Amino acid sequence: MLNNTNRSLTLNKIEYQKYSKQIILENIGSNGQKRLKNAKVLIIGLGGLGCPALIYLATAGIGNIGIIDNDIINLSNLNRQILYNVHQINKNKTDSAYSIIKQMNKECEIQLYTEKLNKLNAYKIIKKYDIIVDATDNFKTRYLIDEMCYKLHKIHIYGAIHKYEGHVSIFNYKNNLRYIDLYPKILNLQELSCEDSGILGIMSGMIGILQATETIKIILGIGTILNSKILKYNLLTTSFNQIQLNPTKKRSQPIIYKNEINEKNNILNIKDIHNLSNINNYQPLLIDIRNSIDFQFFHKYKTINIPTKYFQAKKTIEFIKLSCNMYTIILTCNKLITALSIANLLNNYKIKTYILKQTE
Repeated sequence: MLNNTNRSLTLNKIEYQKYSKQIILENIGSNGQKRLKNAKVLIIGLGGLGCPALIYLATAGIGNIGIIDNDIINLSNLNRQILYNVHQINKNKTDSAYSIIKQMNKECEIQLYTEKLNKLNAYKIIKKYDIIVDATDNFKTRYLIDEMCYKLHKIHIYGAIHKYEGHVSIFNYKNNLRYIDLYPKILNLQELSCEDSGILGIMSGMIGILQATETIKIILGIGTILNSKILKYNLLTTSFNQIQLNPTKKRSQPIIYKNEINEKNNILNIKDIHNLSNINNYQPLLIDIRNSIDFQFFHKYKTINIPTKYFQAKKTIEFIKLSCNMYTIILTCNKLITALSIANLLNNYKIKTYILKQTE
């Protein structure tokens, strides 16, 4: 819960009527609604994630919202960036969002930042807010948000999407797990833009709403939040999967996953694999865990394909157990978090695995 109580803050008659269905909920009431009104939330990025997050935060009664984006609206945005319409093409996203949100909640104080977040402005902008909603789509900005949230003791609500899968987590909550702990810079992660990979609007809508949900839960102090967890949503299987993360106090080291799957020691490049084979005299067995379509079009190495859904089967585990007596098991996938989750699963069966580092 945020320590943002303001005893002098009141709700007017219209606000009581507007938010009546929230106020009658257990653990919210008028005091909870006042907490929402007093909260200060910054949304960085007004794209597929930022639009639904902004809508639901504003309509829930958040009283102070900052929005930052330097982009203009184009036609290809409209399948997922639900704040905008064809009459706003070539207009600033911040100005367009402001006019629409003000119609939804005229009591909400909205601060516009029609600029790109960078090292020169990040500190002075982020310090004004309680919670930072990261709705960006590039690693450079995410690392900057992570750094500023850590320095300023701000809560970082993270969301990301790729094709049919999305992730949500909470970083730097009470000085706990950080984004950089999960994704250390040494991994040199490659950008996966929806401009290249494609995206369904409902995919970004789902993740943006989950980011707004976690924000509201933190402000109200209700429910269980995604602190030290990452939530994975798969649109094709309509499935949610929570991965427990064990925080580490040594900030110079990457996060250690449950059962001690360590990123730094287990992620290899091709040269490392050859060296490892010479040391243990085992030939590598590369297992590509992407779906069969992605495997068919994108795999680069001599691999076998076992999609992630088959790791629930006993036969798959038995096959890999047998194989690890003859081979060094190496997982490959274009998404690190997926590879780590499968490595974690296999570790539960005492199967030692490595992960092939993806290169452009």
